[in-house]
Amino acid sequence: MLLVLLNWAYIGITAFLAGFAVLAPFGRKISEKETGYVCRTGTGVLMAGLAFITVYAQVFSLFSGVGLWANVLLLLACAVCAVLLRRQLAAFILGKWRESSPGGRLFLVVLVLLMAYGTSRGYMHVDTGLYHAQAIRWIEEYGVVPGLGNLHSRFAYNSAAFPLCAIYGMRWMAGGSWTESMHAVQGFLALLVGIQCCGLGRLAKRKRVQVSDFVRVGAIYYLTVLYREMVSPASDYFAMLLLFYILIAWLDLLERREASVTPYALLSLLLVFTITVKLSAAVMLLLVLKPAVMLLKEKRWKEIALYIGLGVLTALPWLIRGVLISGWLFYPFTFLDIFPVDWKIEKGYADCDSKEIQVFARLLYDVNLYDTPFSGWAGKWFSSLKGLEKLWVAASAGCTVLGTVTIGRAVWFIKGKKDGDIGGIDVWDWLLYAAVLITGYFFWQFSAPLVRYGYVYVVMLPAAVLGYAYIWLTGKKEKIRIYGYYAFGAGALVFLLIKGAGLVQGIGETAGEPYYIRQQGYGSFAAVTYEVDGITIYVPADGGQIGYDKFPSSPRIQDIELRREGDIRHGFRAK
Repeated sequence: MLLVLLNWAYIGITAFLAGFAVLAPFGRKISEKETGYVCRTGTGVLMAGLAFITVYAQVFSLFSGVGLWANVLLLLACAVCAVLLRRQLAAFILGKWRESSPGGRLFLVVLVLLMAYGTSRGYMHVDTGLYHAQAIRWIEEYGVVPGLGNLHSRFAYNSAAFPLCAIYGMRWMAGGSWTESMHAVQGFLALLVGIQCCGLGRLAKRKRVQVSDFVRVGAIYYLTVLYREMVSPASDYFAMLLLFYILIAWLDLLERREASVTPYALLSLLLVFTITVKLSAAVMLLLVLKPAVMLLKEKRWKEIALYIGLGVLTALPWLIRGVLISGWLFYPFTFLDIFPVDWKIEKGYADCDSKEIQVFARLLYDVNLYDTPFSGWAGKWFSSLKGLEKLWVAASAGCTVLGTVTIGRAVWFIKGKKDGDIGGIDVWDWLLYAAVLITGYFFWQFSAPLVRYGYVYVVMLPAAVLGYAYIWLTGKKEKIRIYGYYAFGAGALVFLLIKGAGLVQGIGETAGEPYYIRQQGYGSFAAVTYEVDGITIYVPADGGQIGYDKFPSSPRIQDIELRREGDIRHGFRAK
C-alpha cells in the first residue's frame, strides 16, 4: 500500500504537469469566436495528462521498451514544463487550495487511503493471468514486436491501457524479491472518478437535484463493484472508468450551459483516447456531434482542422502498434485488409476470434452458434446474471422506452420552436445525450453483452434517464421540488451508508493480508515449455493462466517461427 501511494504521487505529479502543459494553449485566444478556455478541475488536468502520457508511451514503444529511459525523458519534459509554466501552475494550485475546505481536504485524504488500500490487494482478474500481465511485460522489455499476435492472439487486441501501465510499472526500479512491475494505474484512475463523484456533495449547498447527481450515484455504485478488482490492470475496467468520467463531465458542462466549444472538443479527444483503450467504446464517439455542429455552424475551419488533427495524433500510435502486432488495423475486425505484411494473422483466425468474443459473452461458447437469434440465448444469459446485474439490465431495457419518451418531448419542443430545458439541460443537448446512451446500450446488448464489458451502458442509461424524468416531474412546482430534494438526499444517504458498510466489511476481511508495504503480485502458475527457433516459450500447464514471471508465453503450442532467427525483437510469423 505504501508503494502504491508513492507510485500514485509520481503518476499524479507527472500527469498533472503534462496535462497542464497540454491544456495551456487552449487557455489563450485561438480564434475571433473562441477567447480561450481554462480547465476548472484538477481531475480534468490529470485526465489530459494521462491521455498524453499514454500516447507518448505508445510512441516510445515503437522504438524501444517502455522503461527507465521513457521515464527519464518524461521527467525532463515535465521539469521544463514546470519551469516555463510556474506562475500559472502556482496560481491554479493556490486557487484550488483556497476553494477547498479543511473538511474537504480531510475527506480527500481518506478517499486516497481507501482507494490505495483497494489497489494494494484484491481479486486478480482471470484475463490478467491469461494475457494482461504478459502484454505489459512485452511493452516494458521490448516495446512493440511485429507479429506478436501470432504468439498470443489476445496481444493483438492492443489496448492503450497497457503502455500506460508499462511506463508507470517501475520494473526498472525492482530489486531483491520484487521482480514484478507495479499495477496501480487502474486504482489511480478509479480515484479520479471517485473525486469527480464528490461533486454530489454540492447537492446540500445547491438545494436542487440535477441529473448529474443521479449519474454520480451510478458511478459510485460502479466503484464499489470495482473496488475488489482495482488491483488488476484489466482493460475493460480502464475503458469503463474513462467513459464514466467523460459522461459525467459532459453532463456537468450541459447543466451549467457551457457556451464554449473547447471543453466539449477536449472531451471528444478523450473519447478518442478511450477508443484506443477499448475499441468497443467507439459508439460513444457520437457525442462529438455537439462540438462538430457548433464549429460547423460558425464555419470555424481552422479549429475543425485542429481538433481532427489532434484526434488523428491521439489514435495514430495505437493504429501503428495494431498493424505491427497483428497486421490488421482493428484486430479482430478484418473489414480493412490493406497491409500485406508477412506477420499478418490469418483472416479466418481473426474472424473466428471476433465471433468467439460475442458467443462467449452470450454464454453460447461455440462459434458455430454465432447466428443464434436473440430469443435463443437471451433467456439463459439473463438468468445467469447476479441479482443487481439483473436489476440494472432490466432498468436499462425499460429506460430505452422512457428515454425515447424524453427524446420525443425534446423533438416536440424543437418542432414547436419553443425554448425549454429540464434541470438546466437544453432540449437539443438532451436529445443527443439520451440518444447516445440508448445507442450504447443497444450496441452492447446485441453484440457482446458481458456485464464487465458494458457496466457504463447499463448504469448510466437508467441513472441519467430516471434523473431527467425525476426532475421533469418534480420541477414544475417549488413545493414538489423541495420534497424531491429531501427524498433524493435521503435515498442517496441510505445508499452511501449501505455501500460504506459493505466496504468496511470487505476491508475487515482483507486486513490480515501482508500488502501494507508492497502491492499484491500477479500470481504464479504451473507451465510447460516448447521452443521456437531456440527461444523457450511457456505454456500454461492447465490451459489457463500464466501470470507475469514465466515469460514469454503463449496459450498453446503454436506453429510459428521467428522472423529473424535468434532475434525475438524482430517478431513472429506463422510457418
